[in-house]
Amino acid sequence: MVDPKVNISLCVQGGNIRVNGWDRDEVRVFINKGSPVGFKVMQKNRQTEKPVWIMVVAALDQEKGTGVSEECISGDEIEIDAPRSAAVNIKSQESRTVIDSIGKVSVKNVVGDIILNNIERGVQAVTYEGDVIVEKSSGAMTLQSITGNIAVSGASPSEIGDIFRAKTNNGAITLQMIDHRQLEVNTNSGLIKFTGEILNNGQYIFGTQNGSVVMFIPENSSCRISAVYGYGTFTSEIPLQKIERNPSAQTKSLTALMGAGGAVLNFTTFNGSINIRKQ
Repeated sequence: MVDPKVNISLCVQGGNIRVNGWDRDEVRVFINKGSPVGFKVMQKNRQTEKPVWIMVVAALDQEKGTGVSEECISGDEIEIDAPRSAAVNIKSQESRTVIDSIGKVSVKNVVGDIILNNIERGVQAVTYEGDVIVEKSSGAMTLQSITGNIAVSGASPSEIGDIFRAKTNNGAITLQMIDHRQLEVNTNSGLIKFTGEILNNGQYIFGTQNGSVVMFIPENSSCRISAVYGYGTFTSEIPLQKIERNPSAQTKSLTALMGAGGAVLNFTTFNGSINIRKQ
């Protein structure tokens, strides 16, 4: 038995990882064609004596003795069942990581996709080579891919002030139905596409070095727009007021008002267009 909000840490050399939340205060690990597995209790609750922090580790071969030989595990398929309120921390060399219905998640892959669904209290996901996909999750979010795409649908804060951050060096970022009021979205090379509402008092920052930004928002959206764009254009299907332009030969800029101006919308692209379209 473990604490319902137990923190589970593991290091993975390679293999497909799947973590599932379940309605038991227990942690179960199954590895197909891989290293024997054990648990290392790092900390217990002083009142209940239940583990609040455990590490999943590679156990010694039974013929060689007991105990732990090394921290990193490996296998073709690594499946973990954990309490739905648990926090899961994974560091992996090469794996496809899928996590469903867990309290909080931190994943760092060198190579491999990260797919997250129904995470309740926050996400940190980094992969150097692969895609990051998040659905129906809440909390503060930091998502990063060096070479890969980022796609998020149905994200919301779990506390006031939770920030949504997404960044990729080479890939597209696609966002749909994001209810955070503060977004910082950047890509060095790739398209940024946002579909959803612009929330009152929200702050939205979208930047790309080499790519376009496309926004699909309701016609009654209210925001103050600031755009800097180099070799591209700025267009809006929604009427704008108080438009001021600086048509410099290399770097053009624009400020404008949409509706009453309830939010702040900042765009930057050096080689691409900025398009606002009706949802």
